[in-house]
Amino acid sequence: MELARTDNNRYDEYEALLVERDRLRKEAGQIWTMYLKTFGRLMTQIFEEKVACIRQKKLIGYYQKALNRGQAIDAEALEAQLNKEMAEYQKQLRQMITDEKRCRESGTSTIYEAERSKVLYRRLVKLLHPDIHPETDREERLRELWARIVQAYGQNDVKALSELEVLVRAALEELKIDGRITVEIPDLVDRIADVRREIEEIRTTEPYTWKAELEDEKAREEKIQALEKELEHYRDYHRQLDEAAETILREGGLELVWRMN
Repeated sequence: MELARTDNNRYDEYEALLVERDRLRKEAGQIWTMYLKTFGRLMTQIFEEKVACIRQKKLIGYYQKALNRGQAIDAEALEAQLNKEMAEYQKQLRQMITDEKRCRESGTSTIYEAERSKVLYRRLVKLLHPDIHPETDREERLRELWARIVQAYGQNDVKALSELEVLVRAALEELKIDGRITVEIPDLVDRIADVRREIEEIRTTEPYTWKAELEDEKAREEKIQALEKELEHYRDYHRQLDEAAETILREGGLELVWRMN
């Protein structure tokens, strides 16, 4: 497929900016993966302890109310209520565990794979990028192929990108979108400005800004030490809350009633 460009000499700039934006998005994803590989386990353990502390504080609150009213506690009903109140926290914790495990088990691309994927992606941008070719958004088959391209590029999957290039060219031919395409982008100046803003936003926000911390050995070690200290703090707090709950039961004379099925 041969691309016939408009006379606007800023088209090359727009195309290059799109490639750069997508490269930065990919890099930001890789930084996020490396960040979780490096700090994710400690971060997950800290959140798990925070969740446990929140649950124990809620439990103590229910114990104290029952004690003040001189009432026994239906243990099963209380457990069900706590599970309901903690459901969102547990959902977040499960997601953190899943993300950390996936990042920890992810592989590392070779230099060849990274560079080759860039070359293949640039070629596919010219053929199918939805910001350049409106046909991609209009045709479901092309949308699906583009989604697969983005995923393969993010993983530096050279084999998949090579196969997708063949599939894209075949799809364009079958859909009779082959030959010369005239790219008309009347709002090109505005689009260039928008992409520049996106690029700046990626570079100045997380996870991209974590890059410096990951590349600095001293900063990494300081971060790990700070996380370990925070984890120990929440473990101590958790133990204190456990002891407080047991004290209320033991010294307050609060009765837990378990219903018989």
